[in-house]
Amino acid sequence: MSIDKLLKLNKLAVNGTQTTILQAVRDNSPISRSGIVSLTGQPHAAISRSTAILLSKNILVEDGGTDTKGPRRKRGLRLNPDYGYVIGVEYGPDGIEAVAMNTAYQPIAKSIKTIDLANRDQKEILEIICTTVKSLQKDVKMPAAQCIGIAAVDPGLIDSDAGVSVLATTMERWNNVPVVNAIEEQLKLPVLLLGTSTAKILAVDRLELNNSIANLLYIEYGKGIACGMKLNNTYISGQGHLAGELGHLQISNSQAVCRCGGVGCLEAVASLTALAKTATASIESNNSSLSQKHELTGMDILRAAAQHDRLASRIVDEAFERLGAAVAGIVNILSPKMVLFDSVINEAGSEAVAVLMRSLQKTILASHRRQLEIRISSLTSHIGALGGAAAILDVCLIA
Repeated sequence: MSIDKLLKLNKLAVNGTQTTILQAVRDNSPISRSGIVSLTGQPHAAISRSTAILLSKNILVEDGGTDTKGPRRKRGLRLNPDYGYVIGVEYGPDGIEAVAMNTAYQPIAKSIKTIDLANRDQKEILEIICTTVKSLQKDVKMPAAQCIGIAAVDPGLIDSDAGVSVLATTMERWNNVPVVNAIEEQLKLPVLLLGTSTAKILAVDRLELNNSIANLLYIEYGKGIACGMKLNNTYISGQGHLAGELGHLQISNSQAVCRCGGVGCLEAVASLTALAKTATASIESNNSSLSQKHELTGMDILRAAAQHDRLASRIVDEAFERLGAAVAGIVNILSPKMVLFDSVINEAGSEAVAVLMRSLQKTILASHRRQLEIRISSLTSHIGALGGAAAILDVCLIA
């Protein structure tokens, strides 16, 4: 579903002043009317009138003396957590995660299911997504009628306006899938389709960084590799919402073929899938603890590297060298204040992380390096689902 269509179905704000109020409350709760006036520069009378309307509709609630900014306590405004809820659901080759979030941006229910979706057919995956949503709704202590909408967070290239997943390199049969129409038909709720990089940078920005960084890159690392971007306080999705495909940057002279059709893509030589493939091909000629495993995964390689397995360490170091060089190129172009890496990176251990950081630092321009902060995210689960749910609520606040 396009954002415009979702907006028409789920308005919480009906004019620009109400949007201003709701966004100010979202980011500064609890905040008084005078606090909103000071923050936004809007006339006090207009803020008071629109606030009264939002309170009468139970979209906002007010608590006495909770805004402590300034010389005296004032009545603080908050988003009403009981007005309704949304659901964010992220699916990928290894399973599905879902989050229900109330209209105060608070997670109220979560689920996770580890299941191989990489080789299942489209119809079966769509059925699993819908079943997951229905099951999660049973855990929410609000009537199903109060569900505002669903965010489907997709692992591939998407056409957001058409509601179609065009291609997922990590899922064999997931191409040209009418995700929005299929889920809306089953669940009778509006659906917003998002890519993982868009959803995840929104989640880390809101939940981990508290909107404190105006220029941010979030590096998603797994079976796929992607880059979420926030520049000058604006999330960047690009034409057709196709931006952020860091994994398909050619970074190597390797003849490794990527599922996108390219050769030498970062994803083909440095993703979790690539780690497992390289280790499997090398294990017979090496004395490695990995030889004890029947079928290797990328996470096995990261964890073996953390335990100083020589083969795993060599494979991970080479992959992280390439990842660091690729990210450095994006840093030199976009000049962010912070690069935040996926928490999965920590699974490789401190020595491999140091290789990644050295590769990144040595390739960044000195002018950019001085102002750059590099961190690994503390969020470890439900990141895409949380970001998807927040994205729907953000849309609902816009008139």
